[in-house]
Amino acid sequence: MKKSLVAMGAVALLSTAVIAGPNSSGAYVGVGFGATGYADDNYVQDVGRTGIDKTDTGYKIYGGYQFNNIIGVEAGYTDYGKFSAAQDYSQEAASMSVGANVGYSFLDGQLRVFGILGLGYINLDMQNSPVTIVDDNVASFHSGLGIQYEPDALAGFGLRLAYEEDFYSIDYVRVVGTTSYLQALGIVYLGAQYKF
Repeated sequence: MKKSLVAMGAVALLSTAVIAGPNSSGAYVGVGFGATGYADDNYVQDVGRTGIDKTDTGYKIYGGYQFNNIIGVEAGYTDYGKFSAAQDYSQEAASMSVGANVGYSFLDGQLRVFGILGLGYINLDMQNSPVTIVDDNVASFHSGLGIQYEPDALAGFGLRLAYEEDFYSIDYVRVVGTTSYLQALGIVYLGAQYKF
């Protein structure tokens, strides 16, 4: 009986060590730079603007706490850049988000694939819009996928390659009724981070 309990205890400790991994828990911060894109659901055309440039460059500042190699919580600020159209219409979109970072580690905790699910708040900062009644501060659904590499030799420093996106809806109120547009902002970025 005692041998069985000792064996079960050893298996439990070993399982915990495998799941936790050497780089599994702790607070982290990072910054990334990359390419951004905008899907407007034909909103810009419908309000009388044409030729919108739907790509730019942007950056992301993020930080969070990893409880183990599977789950953590992460907050971030993303500057999606500037998207311009004819008649001097533009928007400089930025979002703040918070969500769960869920993933799994390989290579003794050094390589981790992850997904992010959470909520965000976006400021679209529309300039010269012909529609002044559209609220350009909206809530969003924030999601992403990525991979990060934290080699033991770098003592807490790591790299991240990820794609993240904010989905949201805006309303264009007309005399004949309200039209809703499901829009998205996305960024693919390469980041550097440090885990404390």
